[in-house]
Amino acid sequence: MNKPPSGQRPQVALAQGLCGGVYEGDLSVYRGIPYAEPPFGARRFMPPEAAKPWQGVLDASSFGPVAPQASSTLTDPPTWVGGENCLTVNIWHPSATAEKRPVMVWFPGGGFMRGGSSDSLYDGASFARQGVVFVSFNYRLGIDGFAQLPGLVANRGLLDQLAALRWVQDNIHHFGGDAASVTAFGVSAGAGALACLMAMPQSRGLMQRAILQSPSVSVQTPAENELAVRAIASCLGVDPTAKALASAPLAQLVTEVARLASSYPLRQQHGLNPRNFFPLRPVVDGQVLPLPPLEGIAREWADSQGTPQEVLVGANADEMNFYLVPNQEIDTVDMARVEVFAQACGLGADEFTAYRQLHANATPGELLSRMQSDFYYRVPATLLAELAQAKGKSVRLYDFQWRSPQCDGCMGAAHAMELPFVFNTLASPNGLAFAGPGAPQALADQLHPWWAEFARTGQCSAWPAWSAHQQGRMCLAMPTDWQAEHADPALAIWRKVFGRPLPS
Repeated sequence: MNKPPSGQRPQVALAQGLCGGVYEGDLSVYRGIPYAEPPFGARRFMPPEAAKPWQGVLDASSFGPVAPQASSTLTDPPTWVGGENCLTVNIWHPSATAEKRPVMVWFPGGGFMRGGSSDSLYDGASFARQGVVFVSFNYRLGIDGFAQLPGLVANRGLLDQLAALRWVQDNIHHFGGDAASVTAFGVSAGAGALACLMAMPQSRGLMQRAILQSPSVSVQTPAENELAVRAIASCLGVDPTAKALASAPLAQLVTEVARLASSYPLRQQHGLNPRNFFPLRPVVDGQVLPLPPLEGIAREWADSQGTPQEVLVGANADEMNFYLVPNQEIDTVDMARVEVFAQACGLGADEFTAYRQLHANATPGELLSRMQSDFYYRVPATLLAELAQAKGKSVRLYDFQWRSPQCDGCMGAAHAMELPFVFNTLASPNGLAFAGPGAPQALADQLHPWWAEFARTGQCSAWPAWSAHQQGRMCLAMPTDWQAEHADPALAIWRKVFGRPLPS
């Protein structure tokens, strides 16, 4: 490896101007490079506009602000974090001279209303040391990213993501990356957004491989999105128009979105569909997002040459414990709430009875967690794997099963629990919060190189790709174990739901 020059900073010349990053050991790191203009002021609620040239050397030593969002703890008066110049990318790459390294582009999650690429859990250094160029970015959230407003383009958050992928295509060669070898990967809302992009013609050629961790393919109809916007506007005391929402203080705007997400009774009060855990999601508007993700992906993959060609997808065993256990909400759930959710998902009476029998010893809260884990994440992951295999893609499926000791051992293999293992960031603040101080580094030492190998080669030597004769999933725990598929009675029940329109 070439040693960086002492006392100097790495510098790169982009079309917009010079950027000065930082050396971190054997890596060159650039943070906070704008891929689009700040989407506020005259650009509020507009599609992303390419970043304009700048004078001098842009200081790319620190992260740009996250998209405006409520503080992690809701307060009165409300507070918020983030900033207007939020459409930025970050790059980690080996300082040693090399050409055409594979690229990984990270889509952070957060329920389409919070989160961002600056979380220490998403540090790209370890991936860069695996020989890839690692990219992460922010996109618009909440009302600004996903509210369908009269006369304006919908799904602006998805358009931001497309703009970031196009920026990678145009610029990653400056960082030693190969634009023809891009792996897009994300978790939760990030994986759900990636599924939406895979269903959109605009994404053709922007990625060659995809990793979807706990992908939720749930989207909203225009009517559901309108109802959510009206609920947020009502909480603010303003009209549900772009002008009125733009005039609302950002702290109040993002806080009301977060309040709706955190309160089941409040969502009930405003008539939001119980199926929509978060108030705003991508909306099937017929233009930006023409079809729901599974339908749109099937259409895009009708041509066997459609990208991505290789897919790695999976979910965690106890996904919804992440939302229901830490605040002890799981103990307050009654069977009436479970039945309401089942009806909203389209489970008939006989199917619901059969599902209850599969979990006969579960409390109502445990049953709701299991049902939501299946509906939001586990079943979509399996269906995506099946679709990829049917369309001739190379696909690998995983099931993350390592159980966290947090919350007196009740967290289990909750949503996002795989992240500190995949990123090799167990010692980060959120890594410790998720997995605890005694999490097995040996598991990270397996998972992290597997993800990097997939990005480099499209393969994962640890477990075979699906085929017509060999279907199975890798169980990620201690120890890891590849298991052949077996008949899953819960999956059989959910197939009926995903094979027909959901109740409005």
